[in-house]
Amino acid sequence: MSEESNLHLPSDFVQTGTVARYELLKHLRSKRLLGIFVLEFAIIALIMVIPPLQGHDYPSDPADFAKMFVRWVWILTVVGTTLFAGDSLVSEFQHRTGYLLFPNPVKRRILFVGKFAATLAIMFLALAIYYAVVSILALAIDGSISGLTASSFGLALLFAVSASTIGYLLSSVMKGSTGALVLTFAFLFLILPIVDGVLTFSQVKPDFSLTFSTSAIIDVMDSPYPIDFVETIEMPGGGVFEYASYYPNVGVAIAVGAVYAIVATGISLWLFIRREMAA
Repeated sequence: MSEESNLHLPSDFVQTGTVARYELLKHLRSKRLLGIFVLEFAIIALIMVIPPLQGHDYPSDPADFAKMFVRWVWILTVVGTTLFAGDSLVSEFQHRTGYLLFPNPVKRRILFVGKFAATLAIMFLALAIYYAVVSILALAIDGSISGLTASSFGLALLFAVSASTIGYLLSSVMKGSTGALVLTFAFLFLILPIVDGVLTFSQVKPDFSLTFSTSAIIDVMDSPYPIDFVETIEMPGGGVFEYASYYPNVGVAIAVGAVYAIVATGISLWLFIRREMAA
C-alpha cells in the first residue's frame, strides 16, 4: 500500500476548528477584536463616572444598578455583529480569496460553520466579560448580584446569535464588504427600530420584530415585568392623543429570536454554497 493511500483528510470537526482559529486570527490582526473590548470598557467607565460627576448616587438595588449597563447591550451586539459578521462571507468573493479556498478539499459548509463559530465565540466572550464586570461592580457597590442579571445575559446570548445570522445573511448577498457592513449596522440599528416605532405609534405591537424582542434584555431586569399600556393625553386644542407602550413577552421574544436565527442561517448557508466567484 502506498504512502499516499494511508493519508487521510482531517475530519469535518477538525477542519471547522481550523477555519474558526484562522478567522479569529484574522480579526485579531485587523484590531476589530481589540476594538469591541475597548468599546465595552469605555461604556462601563462612562456609566461609572457620570453619576458621581452629576452629584447622583448609584442605585441601591443591584437590579437597577445592573440595568444602567444592560441598556447598552444591544448597541454592543449591533457593533459586534457589524464587525464580525457583516463582511465575513462577502470578503471571500470581493478579495478573491475564494479562488484559493474553494478548490481545496474543504466543504463550503465547513467554511461557513467555522466562520460562524468564530463570530459567536467573540460575541459570547465579549458579552460574558461585560456581564461579569457589571456583576462584580454590583457586588462591590450594592453588596449583592441580582438573579435577573443571569436572565438578561441568557437573552443577550440568544439575540447575539440572531443578530449574527442576520449579518451573515446580508453578507451572503452583498457584493462588497463596505456595503455589507453599512447595511448590517443600518438594518439592526435604524431600519428595524424605525419599523418598530411606526407600528407602535399606530398601536400595533411589533411582536415579529427582532429589535422589538431584544428589549426583553432590559425589561427582564424589572420586577414585576412591565405590561403593555396605552396612555391618553388631552391636547390643548381639544381632542386626545393616545400613546402606546409595548413590552415583549419573554416567551414570544425567545421564539422570535430562535426563528430569526434558524431561518437566516439556513438561507445564508444555502446562498453561500451556491454563490459563484464571478458574482
